[in-house]
Amino acid sequence: MNYASEQRSTNSEQFIKMLAFQVGFDACGISKTDYLQDQVVHLNHWLDSGYHGEMGYMERNTEKRLDPRVLVQNAKSVISVLLNYYPGNPDISTKPPKISRYALSLDYHVVVKDKLYQLLGLIRKEFGNVEGRAFVDSAPVLEKSWAVRAGLGWIGKNSLLINPSLGSYVFIGELIVDLEIETNTTQTPNRCGTCTRCIDACPTGAIVSPSVIDSRKCISYLTIEKKTPLTEEEQNSLNGWCFGCDICQEVCPWNGKAINTNCDDLLPKQEILNLVPSELKSISNEKFDTVFSDTPLSRAEYKRIILNSNDHK
Repeated sequence: MNYASEQRSTNSEQFIKMLAFQVGFDACGISKTDYLQDQVVHLNHWLDSGYHGEMGYMERNTEKRLDPRVLVQNAKSVISVLLNYYPGNPDISTKPPKISRYALSLDYHVVVKDKLYQLLGLIRKEFGNVEGRAFVDSAPVLEKSWAVRAGLGWIGKNSLLINPSLGSYVFIGELIVDLEIETNTTQTPNRCGTCTRCIDACPTGAIVSPSVIDSRKCISYLTIEKKTPLTEEEQNSLNGWCFGCDICQEVCPWNGKAINTNCDDLLPKQEILNLVPSELKSISNEKFDTVFSDTPLSRAEYKRIILNSNDHK
């Protein structure tokens, strides 16, 4: 494709956003690299309170989390993108044992990162030898904070990014680059207001205060991140979920008009949709590998899914 100068906006920010939409992202915003001073108190309080549970990696690389210039040499701009993954309300996510909606398709790390590198390639065609790295929920990057700075939404009381058009069923990705990009970003005001539906609906009380999650109580953490065996009390608290949890998103008014994803790679795999939810209680190891090996469920061991799928009450 010809990216002649007459085709692009004189505003590089708008031009890069156009390229992001071209590769399939649903939203894009840009912010200057900076030290996230406003996150220091929140992050330290969260860690000091032990809310990260067994996620010891959250205690490491604090400076990289707070300053992308430590993570990426000569970083000047953070390009944040959103990709809608909402799949509707399939039985596998609404009837126990339930799988969180984000895990019904190909592994999002691969899908989003591939699009980010497509975007980086297009940026290089226009702006020359731009150096940078792509990040998708797998490195010390405070992605929600950068998305907020880029004007893509606000942090809801459930601690998730909420975009006023897309809701919270979105994946976040970043390109941290050495390209200086002038921005006219206006941050989106927090529009949760007095609503407490997510706090009220959480069956384990994991939302201990607005935007603060005690992971040790969070069903997603218990079914995915916790490495030591669940106690009987924890097993009984899973509320029908065997991998992840969507409750705080299901009740959020901003998801009331969620539109299904138009990204083919994020459409639920037919093999998963064909599963009767109760099959997860006795699925064979071989079938589990066949159906879920290229999905986020590959992070969980087969035995763990079986254990989480069988009610211990």
